[in-house]
Amino acid sequence: MWQIIYKKVFLRELKKLPKDVRTEVEEFAFVTLPKTSDPFALPTIKKLTGYREYYRVQFGDYRVGLRIDQHAHLIECCRVKHRKDIYRFFP
Repeated sequence: MWQIIYKKVFLRELKKLPKDVRTEVEEFAFVTLPKTSDPFALPTIKKLTGYREYYRVQFGDYRVGLRIDQHAHLIECCRVKHRKDIYRFFP
């Protein structure tokens, strides 16, 4: 069973998203992720090059930054930003 942690900054940035994107991200973060038994089986999760535990999920022009610790079975939703800004702040 995977434990999911939502950082405060993730929740704050989620409120600022456009409504259509926000509903997609909320569906993924609060419904799809908790139900999955293996997050790596989800086709939308991509590993960030050069980092062991950091991943991203694409929603149109927006990205969700995740940290996945395989040993602790922990998924941390870190940031959600526009694609031009996400890589300045994440990881």
